Amino acid sequence: MGRTLPEENLSQTVIDEATLAAAVDDAVARVLAAPDLAEQDVPDEVERLLSGDGGAQAGAGATAAAGIAQQAVTLDGLEVIQEVQDPDHSVPLVAGKTTIVRAYLSYLQPVSVRGELHIARSAAGPWRTVASIGAAQLHPSRSGSSLAQLRTRRVDLDHSLNFQLPADLTAPGDLVLRMGAVRRDTGTPLPSLAALPTRTVTFHPAAPFRLRLVRVRYRYGTPPRIHEPSATDVTLIASWLRRAYPIATLELSTTTIDANQPPMQPPPEFGPEAINAQLIALRAVDVASGTDERTHYYGMVADSGFFMRGKASGIPHPARLGVVASGPTGPSTFSWDFDGSYGDWYGGHELAHTLGRFHAEFCNAGGGAPYPFPNGQLSDADERFIGIDVGDAALGLPMRVLRGTVAHDVMTYCDDQWLSSFTYAGVLERLAEEDALAAGPGTRALAGPAAVLDGAEAMVRLIAAVNVTRSSGSVTAVLPSAEAADPDPGGAAGYDVAVRVVDAEGTVLDERPAVFMPSACEEADEDVTGVVDMTLPTPAGEAVVEVLVAGQVVDSRPVGGEVSPVGAVVGADPRADSAGGPSGGSALELRWDRPEAPSGQRYTIQVSEDGGETWRTVAVDLAEPAVSLAPEELTADEITVRVLATTGTGATAERTDTVRVR
Repeated sequence: MGRTLPEENLSQTVIDEATLAAAVDDAVARVLAAPDLAEQDVPDEVERLLSGDGGAQAGAGATAAAGIAQQAVTLDGLEVIQEVQDPDHSVPLVAGKTTIVRAYLSYLQPVSVRGELHIARSAAGPWRTVASIGAAQLHPSRSGSSLAQLRTRRVDLDHSLNFQLPADLTAPGDLVLRMGAVRRDTGTPLPSLAALPTRTVTFHPAAPFRLRLVRVRYRYGTPPRIHEPSATDVTLIASWLRRAYPIATLELSTTTIDANQPPMQPPPEFGPEAINAQLIALRAVDVASGTDERTHYYGMVADSGFFMRGKASGIPHPARLGVVASGPTGPSTFSWDFDGSYGDWYGGHELAHTLGRFHAEFCNAGGGAPYPFPNGQLSDADERFIGIDVGDAALGLPMRVLRGTVAHDVMTYCDDQWLSSFTYAGVLERLAEEDALAAGPGTRALAGPAAVLDGAEAMVRLIAAVNVTRSSGSVTAVLPSAEAADPDPGGAAGYDVAVRVVDAEGTVLDERPAVFMPSACEEADEDVTGVVDMTLPTPAGEAVVEVLVAGQVVDSRPVGGEVSPVGAVVGADPRADSAGGPSGGSALELRWDRPEAPSGQRYTIQVSEDGGETWRTVAVDLAEPAVSLAPEELTADEITVRVLATTGTGATAERTDTVRVR
């Protein structure tokens, strides 16, 4: 005969606990079923039943009469948290976002417990049960419901019983929460009154965050090598935004572009203002091709070649679409971030600027606005506010608490960054404001493919990067615009930046102050940089557009003239990068002919993997008839490639071809 399971020898204390637990559970169930009993009277009624008055089971009554509240597990608080919260639940709960419920329990002796949470849409039920994520370590020294008494449990996940709500129960509307059974970690029940209090919370609909993440590829070093953000960088920023931002939905798309690297410049060959100008041009083409105008654009630049400080093209107030940002990424820990890429929180900082958030002026962050907590912390010294990072199991990131006096707001330059309740609420409000705006092209839509504009209405959109301090700059793109000038271009006053249009003989046709947008995130001792983005009347014939700083021409671009047709697009097989890129990646090179093209002709490249239903822009304002694609961003065996040729005015020539990828 085979062996049987060994008998489990329980102590008398545990046996008494289990006996009392059964009696308490029975009494609690009877009390909760009473329809007209006020919640404040519930504990007394349970006590009455357990004392034997009212039909409680004999044997438990004498013990219970001594005071069941001193012998049972009691609930000191239920806290529902997604990113940051206080005991009063002043931070709104976003419908559809990962949600953690933390139960703060008291017991008369040290014990490791697990438990259940009952959840319903109304107090009448029906109720669903969720098991705790793990065990909680209870101790008599950790008891009480005041903010000070809860503190040691709120700052340590091991000292609270934690539950993750099912996604379908975080839909908009009210949710009623009540504790269920509480057991020792070994499985034996404990007497518990934790089910008596209830907590009702409300989940609110929230706008999605629409993001085009642009991987910026560049050459750097001796010999030159390709540098670009890794797949880890992309994955981690997406995860971080979902966890930290007040959103349930991240509408993420990615693309890769080559940085404009002008020759004859010492390293670094480009700064964030140059990348931001490229992003603005890229966005202009995308929006004209159907991309939701409410989409934010962020450029990631790998620090494996050099470190490019992040900057946004502005801090819009009120809500204004089209502000972009860019910043560095890489594996540095900054002495506190060990997930493999700092580009996640760094990108969250720069993107928050595009959502109207100023710096919190701590740890050398300047140019900010008032902030409610000392030292850039998430909370005052009482730690009323506590942060939680729900983690990402797929990436090996555990759930963790961010203490209110240790972690800092993402808009500071301090360590241990997260969104405070102040920043969280501001981003939530701005996303709602943006979501209410129109999704279609704005007042400066790019002329569509093969468009021929009426000469009386045609405009030219000029985008340039400028360094005011060094009186330098470069024209990023000159694009035909389908509508009139933006009546509220959003530029800043007080900068000596201008734009001039001259004809072939040098006669000035137009000269006006530029719409200059200074970069956000610049410190007082840094160069003043920014982006010019404005529309101009289309010149009648061939002309030159000039950008001036302090009266000196810093760059120019020939415009106008007849557009030369584009030859067939030819794709080479994917090849290992000849420069020996550090990521060991490959490139798909596309080329086309440009017979007799004028000097000002430039090319915009778009790809489609659904036969032309949707388009993704991969290059804007190319001077040479060639572009390299990132094969990892292509899932189809064949792609449709569209080349748009323009001289910046009037007509756009289009060529569409099918190219085999693999």
